[in-house]
Amino acid sequence: MMKKGLFIVFAVVLGFGIFIQSPGDVAAIDANQSRNLEPDQSANRYGFHNSEALIKKRAEELGIKTKGKDTETLAREVYEAEIKRAAKELGMETEGKDIDELADKVHHEKVKQMAKKLGIKTEGKDPETLAKEVYEAKLKQKAEELGIKTDDKDMESIKQEIFKHYLKKEADKLGVDMKGKDEYTIAKEIQDKKIMRSAEKLGLDTNGKNPEQLLDEIMNKHAVRAKELNLFPFEGRKNSFHQDPHHMGK
Repeated sequence: MMKKGLFIVFAVVLGFGIFIQSPGDVAAIDANQSRNLEPDQSANRYGFHNSEALIKKRAEELGIKTKGKDTETLAREVYEAEIKRAAKELGMETEGKDIDELADKVHHEKVKQMAKKLGIKTEGKDPETLAKEVYEAKLKQKAEELGIKTDDKDMESIKQEIFKHYLKKEADKLGVDMKGKDEYTIAKEIQDKKIMRSAEKLGLDTNGKNPEQLLDEIMNKHAVRAKELNLFPFEGRKNSFHQDPHHMGK
């Protein structure tokens, strides 16, 4: 998994997410976050952890047949189903519509809704301009909530400070030593510890198994129980694999 892919894992699954909550919300704040990915990040392209079990479980919940399909195919089908679900909730016609065009319309409508909440005027602004304004406003809002100064800082710097805040918070909670490590390494260690903690609380045999194997076991055999106990990767979202599309931002 590459660095940007892992960031999306944390945004969607770990709860660090400030913006992306479900595929129905894809790019509702950070329009480029989930679109411009490397080819080997096929699952993350649609807003998912690249664990086959996690994607498969969500597909089953949506009534999508999984037999004989690879991860890329399932991720795409789940993404499409989520986009259509979000579109229908917004009163949009989905029959015969191009999924990417529909995603853009869903994205723009959600951006407009958020702009209204933030007191940002939408008249006369193209989708890209409005999305950028909303994105920047949400970043600054979150930074202020966390006591992070935003004066004379560009958006990328603010976003990185917010991410580092949550990264440190989780690292401290789990006893992960951050000294001398890059963010990717720290994030990976946090994720691995969360998976191991979930496995232990579920009473799984962890001997000789790596975190990815344990995550697959949790998803394939113990997902319901993990969700009931509010364990990773369901922390804070016991009722669904993805938060409701309307609950955007923390």
